[in-house]
Amino acid sequence: MRCYYFPIFHNRETQADEVGELFGSAELAVQYGARIAKDIANDPEYDRSSGTVVIVIDGFGTEIGRHEAGSLGAAGR
Repeated sequence: MRCYYFPIFHNRETQADEVGELFGSAELAVQYGARIAKDIANDPEYDRSSGTVVIVIDGFGTEIGRHEAGSLGAAGR
């Protein structure tokens, strides 16, 4: 298991994730990032003009995925 982090960029500000989550693979972490973005987009109070992005970062500090809330084509890197 490795630790992955999911900071969120929202309204030109970054909400850091200093705790992270454990996953057995990078693929599972990227899928989780997509789920977070989907959950944010499904919030009735979510402002679609806010430019919210969930970033997936591995334990080495490398960005491995990026998911725009409300985007159908959110893709991992």
